[in-house]
Amino acid sequence: MSFGDTDLRGRRGLRTLVGLGIAFLPIYANRIVAVTGIEADFFRGPPSVLLWNWLAVALILLFIVTVERLGPKSIGLRRPSAADLGWAVGFFALATGLSSILTSLVPPAPSGGMDLLLALPLPVLIALIVTTAVTEEVLYRGYPIERLASLTGSLRLATAVSLTLFVAPHLLFFGPHWLLYQGLNVALIYALYLWRRNLPACMLLHGLGNAMILVPVLTG
Repeated sequence: MSFGDTDLRGRRGLRTLVGLGIAFLPIYANRIVAVTGIEADFFRGPPSVLLWNWLAVALILLFIVTVERLGPKSIGLRRPSAADLGWAVGFFALATGLSSILTSLVPPAPSGGMDLLLALPLPVLIALIVTTAVTEEVLYRGYPIERLASLTGSLRLATAVSLTLFVAPHLLFFGPHWLLYQGLNVALIYALYLWRRNLPACMLLHGLGNAMILVPVLTG
């Protein structure tokens, strides 16, 4: 490998690290705000996701176009086919059916995180459902998987890093039992992306899963 090749790889690695820093902004943004001494309930609760996730998506898309000189298709943002959408709905039906069986066999434990969500005004809750379904697919699936796979040459490693950074905040917020009821849905979202490489289809699957949170709100 020549010096030029090494230098090129180093610059590409640096760009990837910067891009990942932008993509994972929602994970650490509230901590940065806390360090600055700003005290506001908004930055301590779920609604802050509405700010940080959309800001991170805007920044990462700008970064992709202006710095990486690539397009949205490079992270799976392309028009879905009927088959893409059909598989998303099918995967949702499978995940929901199995989750319902698990819930009947093992009733969910109390979750402070879920209680926080259910206590939100309905318009805010709906905004969070849509926001997370759309933005998390860009920030946790499309960008990190494609860039890490390109940099390391390992799709498995890229997926493992993405999965870890996606699951960890959800476990902290909802509790470990979240993985029992939502683990299959998460696995199917990853499977759908790795198979179809289509983020809008994953957004649909993610959104349908998130929308189930509305059931106790609308029927309670």
